[in-house]
Amino acid sequence: MAESYCLHTKRINDFIDETFEGIRAPFTAGLELTAKCNLDCVHCYAKPGRGHADMSTDEFKAIVNILVERGLLDAYFTGGEIFTRPDFKELFLYTKRKGVLLSLLSNITLLTEEHIKLFKDYPVEIISTTMYGYTEAAYERVTGVKGSYKQFMHALDLLRANGINFELKYVAMEQNYDDIYAMREFGNQLGVPMVIILDVHPMSDGTTTPMSFRLTPEKAFEFDIRDEGRRSFWKDVARDLLTGEIKTIPRRTAERFKDGYLYPCSIANQHVFITSDYKMQGCVRASYKQFDLRKGTFDEGWAYLQREFVDKKSSAHYKCNKCPNIRFCEHCVANFMLAYGDEEHPDPFFCTVAELRKKFVDEEIARLLRKY
Repeated sequence: MAESYCLHTKRINDFIDETFEGIRAPFTAGLELTAKCNLDCVHCYAKPGRGHADMSTDEFKAIVNILVERGLLDAYFTGGEIFTRPDFKELFLYTKRKGVLLSLLSNITLLTEEHIKLFKDYPVEIISTTMYGYTEAAYERVTGVKGSYKQFMHALDLLRANGINFELKYVAMEQNYDDIYAMREFGNQLGVPMVIILDVHPMSDGTTTPMSFRLTPEKAFEFDIRDEGRRSFWKDVARDLLTGEIKTIPRRTAERFKDGYLYPCSIANQHVFITSDYKMQGCVRASYKQFDLRKGTFDEGWAYLQREFVDKKSSAHYKCNKCPNIRFCEHCVANFMLAYGDEEHPDPFFCTVAELRKKFVDEEIARLLRKY
């Protein structure tokens, strides 16, 4: 159950998988408008890249034109903080007028009435925002900026009062774990979608400091079975495995692994990520393989990413492609590379959580068999 950066993403990816299976094109894209941010979150992946000059307005428009020509259907803006760009409105309108479905990833602390008016005139698919803590103290332990909690809550009120489509995310860390159940209840009270992320990734340059803020695998799994929504999800997995509705290994993953490929996901196949310094990556996390769009064409970069990701084969010693727990795992080759400098080095955190989930599902299957 790998996390998505927002729930809309999962829906559009499912649609693309079902409709365009076997077609390689950048149907979805992440567009990093800037690495600059008004917050200083302890776990931020983008911190190492904040010193560079962002892509120009003309460069942005040029890459959007190319992506649309190549089949772009859906994109998201991310940062840094997207609202720090003085030309945000121009970039937003340019992309929307190209007919692209557009989601926004933002901390929303810089959201204004002007943005609200823009989004009422030109609706977004969703604004995906992270609430780093239920209390002011927990929130600002993560963001490192005094007053940011009040700014966030004010922006949340603006979104709700104006009917702007949004979702909440919550990255559970040692700094804010005490708020996790209050956060879930808060999301339920608001009646909005909520994504709770139970692991923290390395920075884009491979710095692993954020990983020290992770919950223990046992704490992460505890939430899996105590939270009503997640517990129901894993119970449904047990039922669907028992009835044959799903397989132990997801179909696409099984096919990719059977053919010896290392990356089983849509990285550089039906998705591409454009960094704020105008480089192409296979996805937001795969910063270790980039193509500079200022030194070559998009098509050259797209071919480069195919060689580095889509066509890359695993070694005979790779463990994940033989693991029976893969359905229960947040398996991500890009994360392995960032954390360990080795694409085939499994992350023990994911392995332990997957084992615990698998045990729970096996016990649930046994219970269902006894019942019937």
